[in-house]
Amino acid sequence: MSRVVIFMRRALSIALLSAAISSGCSSSASGQPAKRGAAGVPEPVAVITPFTDGAAPVAVGRTDVAGRIVAVHVVSRVGASGAADATPKRALARDPVTLFALVEIEHGGKRSFFSDAPLVRWNKKELRPRRLADAPAMKLTWSKIEPTTKDMSNTASGGFRYETIPYEATPMTASGSASGGSVAADVHPTLTPDHGDGLGTMRYQLVATQGDRHVASPGIDRRRGRGSGGLSDDVHRVSLRSDDTFLGMMTEMYGQPYIWASAGGTDRTHQSERLEGSDCADLMVYGARRTGLDIPYGWTGSLEKHARVLGKGTLADDGVYRDGRGNPVAFTRPGDLVLFPRHVGALVEDRGTRGVLDTADVMIHTLFDSPKQQPIADSGYADNPVKVLRWKATR
Repeated sequence: MSRVVIFMRRALSIALLSAAISSGCSSSASGQPAKRGAAGVPEPVAVITPFTDGAAPVAVGRTDVAGRIVAVHVVSRVGASGAADATPKRALARDPVTLFALVEIEHGGKRSFFSDAPLVRWNKKELRPRRLADAPAMKLTWSKIEPTTKDMSNTASGGFRYETIPYEATPMTASGSASGGSVAADVHPTLTPDHGDGLGTMRYQLVATQGDRHVASPGIDRRRGRGSGGLSDDVHRVSLRSDDTFLGMMTEMYGQPYIWASAGGTDRTHQSERLEGSDCADLMVYGARRTGLDIPYGWTGSLEKHARVLGKGTLADDGVYRDGRGNPVAFTRPGDLVLFPRHVGALVEDRGTRGVLDTADVMIHTLFDSPKQQPIADSGYADNPVKVLRWKATR
């Protein structure tokens, strides 16, 4: 079936459901709770604006060195060596990601780069910037660019549209460099619940002040535009995950909002692929696609096309899911899907009776909140029928 047909069907389903619910993965379940430069690098943003409240500028450079700041960039590096660059980073949590200030200075008709990164890949070339300690005097202010909401809907206006995701700049503390020119890529959210505990996605901005001038890297004003509610890749982004498994890949989505009817013009341009947020089904598909499975984004009703049923049942009085004969449904293994009517998660831990699917078992899912791990009992769907699925492309 073509993506156009899938999208139209989904849009129709959303329209029919929006009269009954304002957001969520369910209608029938019970108990429910910018612009880039020619070389592909971010263009600088010159602004005259106050600093983020609470941010502490760090003084760098020398007062006896002349020059004018013309551009400020954020570049990053995974690990302790190699070149830093402006591309979004996806890394394992055990591999440190460092953000570096890259400042362009103009003096005497010539431009020079200054950074605490020893090596930078820029405009498809490698350069060795001069040290920030030798730059003209300036002050640097680091900020996180965070979603201000944990829950939103692409049908909030009454019909489907890519609703604008609200973001806010929050202060960071420079570290890892005596000059304040670098900072560890901390992905802990401060405006929404921190379910990832050091895992997830964060965006960043740097402001350099010289006198009464503020020059900033791209921030909350750099919107991606059509087919998106979020920010462009010009706003520097880092995603940290627990491991390379299906479950681990989904941890990259921690800190991003639940978006009812998350969507995209294509699978590659889907909001989940851009780490803007997702609904319950798209979170599962994101994790699968990150492991290399070719599964299209859709909705909970389309998942069984790409997965096989391992078991199904309903909740009994003892908190165990049992099939039609009264036998317990098996807790198969972490990473298998638990599909409810209009909602889905993935099994993480067999915390109840060993080998048996019950409400004490833990799943990862997203529903009216950014992704998190949660006992099935607390998910809002425990008393609904369940199917246990496994992606067909896995053994």
